[in-house]
Amino acid sequence: MLRISTAVLLILTASAPLLESPARAAEIGWSIQRPGTRPEAGKVQLRIESQWGRSNRSSWSRDYPLTDLQGLSSAQLAGQPAPVRFALAREAGRLDCSGVAGNSAGSGSCSFAGNPAFASYLAARGIGQPGERHAFALTMSGVGRPLIDALTSLGYPRPTVDQLVAMGIHGVTPDFVRGLAATGYRLKSADELVAFRIHGVSVDYIRAIAAAGPQLRNLPADSLVAFRIHGVTPELVRTYASLGHRLDKDAIVSMRIHGVTPQYIRDMAALGYGRLTADQLVSMRIHGVTADYVRALHSQGLRPSSADQLVRLRLSGYRPGQR
Repeated sequence: MLRISTAVLLILTASAPLLESPARAAEIGWSIQRPGTRPEAGKVQLRIESQWGRSNRSSWSRDYPLTDLQGLSSAQLAGQPAPVRFALAREAGRLDCSGVAGNSAGSGSCSFAGNPAFASYLAARGIGQPGERHAFALTMSGVGRPLIDALTSLGYPRPTVDQLVAMGIHGVTPDFVRGLAATGYRLKSADELVAFRIHGVSVDYIRAIAAAGPQLRNLPADSLVAFRIHGVTPELVRTYASLGHRLDKDAIVSMRIHGVTPQYIRDMAALGYGRLTADQLVSMRIHGVTADYVRALHSQGLRPSSADQLVRLRLSGYRPGQR
């Protein structure tokens, strides 16, 4: 999994171009860890940290097959510490690194060079000309022609360089784009693809929500994002359905926002309010009609016959025990 520092996330977004930082990196460092318990044979964890001016730093860390680090061998990592050189080459650019490695670890410094052929490819397609920091981000996130080809083949609007960078940072891959299309989702823009990845709207999530209720198939993209933002899970949807609630997308989000939990629904049903609509339940929660409040009313012989009466009592300021 790709991990990137908060500083980078604040800069590299679909709507915030990289114009604030210097054109070239002042410093790029690398470090490798290869714990003996790592189950994936032949993989190492490579961390690349770069400095772009006094306050702009980025950190990228992921597992790479050792074969991707051209010039670095398993024997060098396993042996005694000694000087090493290796390169990480991607379509967008190349890192040439040197330092010391051994005893299953290593560290040092790198130089970076963008790939002019890839920059020309982007420019020829009207995407734009990447600066060095753009090219560096595209290299580290592994963005190349396959992602652009996937977007083009599915009819997406032409992305900008900043959007490509944001897609790379947040893990929008060709497989992700095609997987969405296979479930019926060709989104409006690269920004929507990034939003899906940021909020965890995966192909598996879409399928699970659709399986939880036929009414929730082919939901609008913004509804899926809202579901994820507010913690709507397939299990929650199935529970709402089992308690007799219509699976309306807006009602589900509203109940989730206002704390209408399955337990709250069960408590109200046990107190004699078992046929409430989502709107009634939400209104009760907004106005503080809790199960304890209703129990206290019942203990004094007060049994309002409807949700509206409960809400009116609450709005009047009535508290059990008042005279």
